[in-house]
Amino acid sequence: MPTIIIASQEARAGRTTVAAALGALLAEEGKSVRLARLRSGDGTDAAANAAAEDDARVLASVPGCTAANAAISEQDALGLARDAGTNVLLIETPAGVSPDLATKLSARVVLVTHDANDIAKAKSALGDALTGVIALPVANAGDFDTKGVPLIAALPEDRLLAGPSVGELAQALHASRLVERGSEDEAVEYVMLGPISADPGQPYFLQHGSKAVLNRFDKMDLHLAALATEPDCLILTGGQMPSPYLIDRVAGSDFDVTVLLAPDGTVRTVELLDGLFGNTRFAGQRKLARALEHMRERVDRDALAALIA
Repeated sequence: MPTIIIASQEARAGRTTVAAALGALLAEEGKSVRLARLRSGDGTDAAANAAAEDDARVLASVPGCTAANAAISEQDALGLARDAGTNVLLIETPAGVSPDLATKLSARVVLVTHDANDIAKAKSALGDALTGVIALPVANAGDFDTKGVPLIAALPEDRLLAGPSVGELAQALHASRLVERGSEDEAVEYVMLGPISADPGQPYFLQHGSKAVLNRFDKMDLHLAALATEPDCLILTGGQMPSPYLIDRVAGSDFDVTVLLAPDGTVRTVELLDGLFGNTRFAGQRKLARALEHMRERVDRDALAALIA
């Protein structure tokens, strides 16, 4: 079975999304799949190292696949490629295409991109090693020019895949955790502000399932209305402690909700969240399930069969 490099020209292009979803799909169809995340360069870039380790842990959680729980070196990748046997080996590499690595691994390369111009650059660098393209986010596959390279799948824009995790929300807001429940790796699809009208809060919050709800620290009626709709996260703005009753209510319940206290006011908090959607990491079972769903629906079966033949 082949060794396949999942590559992109730029960071945050969706390589982990593709590697996880493609691996899960192949495993679902009875293939033996091994996933790996290649460490960045010489390992001296702390941020790139941390990102690689995060991605490796995500790949290790993909059902039906085998994967190490840590990023691997190029030497490790060479060993995996030599011993692949009947495995389909999918290796996510750092941003940038590497003809040298493709040659060393005798690997086929799948480029992940939303920009057709990236394909021409990759084709010039990789030649015949560039075996396929997975495009995301793309509204219409028919409008995407792959420059003659097989289009394996075109995945749509998706709020959940673009959504931040509870942990990323806390980090972006410099928020403290008053209550920690549930997984901070799971993404929220919506961030909802409490209503300012006289309408009851609960019907308003019921509009969306996966959500974080943002209210000022002293809006107890809205906090309780939001809690009744089982949000993933409550974000309290204003930097002051809420009523102890709210903390007791959450801590003594079965709600899997994290309560964050943001130091800034509501307007500034919203400003800090602006731009967070679409600039997040791939993590959590919700994102994996959604990415797999899109891959099932939109993969070109003939192109995929040729890729792994």
